[in-house]
Amino acid sequence: MNDYIAFSAYFGVALTLLVYLFACRLGKRLHHPLANPMLLCLIMMIALLLLLDIDYDAYNQSAKCLTYLLTPATACLALPLYRQIKKLREYPLTIVAGILTGVAVNALCVIAVALLFRLRHGDYVTLLPKSVTGAVGMPLSAELGGAAEITMAAISVTGLFGNILGTQILRLFRVNDRVAKGIALGCGSHAFGTVRALELGEVEGAMASLSLVITALLTVVIAPFLGSFI
Repeated sequence: MNDYIAFSAYFGVALTLLVYLFACRLGKRLHHPLANPMLLCLIMMIALLLLLDIDYDAYNQSAKCLTYLLTPATACLALPLYRQIKKLREYPLTIVAGILTGVAVNALCVIAVALLFRLRHGDYVTLLPKSVTGAVGMPLSAELGGAAEITMAAISVTGLFGNILGTQILRLFRVNDRVAKGIALGCGSHAFGTVRALELGEVEGAMASLSLVITALLTVVIAPFLGSFI
């Protein structure tokens, strides 16, 4: 069965899309922060692969065409930014300072975790791109000597955390400015956070899109330097 799935051009894609659609409907019906469609889809996919005894490599071979959509999907996030381009002219220094702070905090958190738990170099560079989109984080991790698959898991967990709890954390710290909300969600939780920001409003979505792109670019630039720390 695993061989059939691996060479099937549709099984993995169809299974993933069906599970995701079901997760979306279930999330809307439950109306709970933890009933996030991405989280529900992840749990159900793992359960199905184990239940049906499907090897992950076989499933991934059949569903890998979905991975190719990460890059164009990320590029499409430029649309809300284009619509809100005037915000860049109104708050240029604020936006730049917010994004730079976000990138610095992301890097410092990974360094702190690596030092606290005495991680090896390979584990450290695997976690380094955790706050950028998978289309950038996975190849960057592999280039630095990390495990790209684990990097994708770290990226997913980071994104889900921001998508589910990001707005609650912003509310806790009384962050009410729409530009600040978008920058925080985009810097901290990449595409997942940007999706949540778009739900809050177009201004938040535009700022999150900008933050996502610049955070990814800056991470690519500084990652080789940061990778030599540990």
